[in-house]
Amino acid sequence: NSSNTTFDVSVVNIEENGEKTPVPYVLPPGIEQELDNTTTYVRKQNEQSLVLKVCELDDGDSRAAYKTFNNDFRTYKRLKMYVHAESSGENESDLNDDDLSVFIRLGTDFNDNYYEYEIPLKLTPWNVSSSEDDLIWPTANELNLAFEELLTAKKERNLAVRDGNHSSTTDPFTGSNPRISVIGNPNLSQVKTIMLGIKNPKKGSPNSSPNDDGLPKCGEIWLNELRLTDFDQRGGFASNGRINARLADFANVNLTGSMSTIGFGTIEQSLTSRQKYDAYQYDFSSSMALGNFFGKKANLKIPMYVGYSEAIQNPQFNPLDPD
Repeated sequence: NSSNTTFDVSVVNIEENGEKTPVPYVLPPGIEQELDNTTTYVRKQNEQSLVLKVCELDDGDSRAAYKTFNNDFRTYKRLKMYVHAESSGENESDLNDDDLSVFIRLGTDFNDNYYEYEIPLKLTPWNVSSSEDDLIWPTANELNLAFEELLTAKKERNLAVRDGNHSSTTDPFTGSNPRISVIGNPNLSQVKTIMLGIKNPKKGSPNSSPNDDGLPKCGEIWLNELRLTDFDQRGGFASNGRINARLADFANVNLTGSMSTIGFGTIEQSLTSRQKYDAYQYDFSSSMALGNFFGKKANLKIPMYVGYSEAIQNPQFNPLDPD
């Protein structure tokens, strides 16, 4: 690879970088440092952000950091994160608003099955005061992604493939929202990879600046407080019933039934472990002494047992397309 791109992944924190130049580090608006409860005196814990710093990033190229894990995002409605961007070249004017963008990928892998969301970045001016946290962490840069938008993009892609307007699910697709693209068949029930990166949008692409000069760029972004919000507060319920009856000396009849609905869970269960289906079950059984029909003189013993049970589950999500 003949590229001259340099890429560094590091951290920046409030205790070591509060006087950093050309832009000091401050906490994002509304974020407070946690208290260290392990000490005998009041002490605040350090607070830090992930830093992605890139230089000579070619037009249309990108660099990223990633993490692998296994999580179910369907119980939540939004993904949020604070983002800061600044020029890291020799001159502040070397980088302009929207020259770089931050992107996030969620999926089962990094190349074939993922959702991608991209945000053009607004720059923090050099030599800004540490009291101006709204300039250091501008609202325009905040990642505030509604998962419903990802699902809408995948539905649009599936319809386009079905109608012959898109080649296949393996090709990148961008629908009505130009910031979102879909590749393959990712689903929010099994998010195994998350990638955060910085991109120099290709000149002329939907997410590029109208003033894009197509040249390599140098920039630094801070990423902080990646979090899931707006969880589904719908609660479920469960019930059980049982009837036992004795019909003289002829039969014993037992009938049991139970049901539980979407959102039901025990107190110790996590939010993502709550039930994601409606469940219904009933059981009928009876033991009968048919010999009693012939009287005691017949001295006949004809025991008979009858049983029937059924269990039904109606899933909240399509098993073949779980999100």
